[in-house]
Amino acid sequence: PGGRARVGAVDGASRRHENRRAQRGAAVLMALFVATLATLIVSGLFWNQFVLLRTIENQQLVTQSRLLLRGALDWARAILRDDQRNPTDNLDEPWATGLAETRLDQLGETSALAAQATMSGSVEDAQSRLNLRNLIRSDFEIDQYERDSLRKLCSVLDLPEAIADLVALQMREALAPRAEEAEGRAGDPAKPRPIPLVLPEDLLAVPGVDPAHALKLAPYVVVLDMPTPVNLNTAREEVVAARFPRMSLSEAKSFVADRDRTYFVNTGDTRIARHRNNGEPTDTQISVATRYFIVRGQVKLDRASTRMEALVRRGDTQQLPVRVLWQREL
Repeated sequence: PGGRARVGAVDGASRRHENRRAQRGAAVLMALFVATLATLIVSGLFWNQFVLLRTIENQQLVTQSRLLLRGALDWARAILRDDQRNPTDNLDEPWATGLAETRLDQLGETSALAAQATMSGSVEDAQSRLNLRNLIRSDFEIDQYERDSLRKLCSVLDLPEAIADLVALQMREALAPRAEEAEGRAGDPAKPRPIPLVLPEDLLAVPGVDPAHALKLAPYVVVLDMPTPVNLNTAREEVVAARFPRMSLSEAKSFVADRDRTYFVNTGDTRIARHRNNGEPTDTQISVATRYFIVRGQVKLDRASTRMEALVRRGDTQQLPVRVLWQREL
């Protein structure tokens, strides 16, 4: 019996020892779990704080970039207003020279951001494109010459000529007053008036026009607030060919190459006259000067890169401001 008692005591002591070891192991695991949980919570708090700070910094950078872009737009407007003294607009003038990516401190800026920010930009003659507003006459009927010009442009670009008819109908539907409106009656709510085109990319919304065709045509057209002539000093060969009823694309390329050597001073230039057909295009359909320009700019500031595009209209004299008709961020 004494031996069994000693064995039992040894077994009890062994079990108590194992229990204490198990308890210590559980305590260690609990401590590790609590430490891990605390680390995750603290890391999450730090990460959220980091994201918040970075978001605020990015918003600040974007705001500063927009302010710089506004300054770039004002700079372009000043150049265009100063250029008003010239009777013609051509690709040899200062406005037509694009600004390559340049640090602001190289442009004379002395602010703290000048060494960190870069700016680039360009100005395009909006009247170097076909103006879709020309499609609709003052009596809200479709102008046949303008529609034929757009049809020829589509043909030159290997696009269906029927696009011109669809665009002309859309423009007339959007601009012409309806009979019930003229009589002061409410229109049919089931047939709302289509929204007028504003941007070349709005061609995507014209029913029946394939999106791929609309995107290919967009760089050659513009939508202005009034009918305008095409500036032959800046138009691309596709637009020049479209403007002259009997001019081929190869002739237009030669025409543009000759113009780039010596720009046109007036529409009476013999190089222009020999391509006219029965007086078309008239002096109201072509010109050698312009009032509408597309200004583009980009500012890079640290992590932020902001791009802008604006349509501006120049006044008849230097005393009148260069108005911004619309501006958008790209």
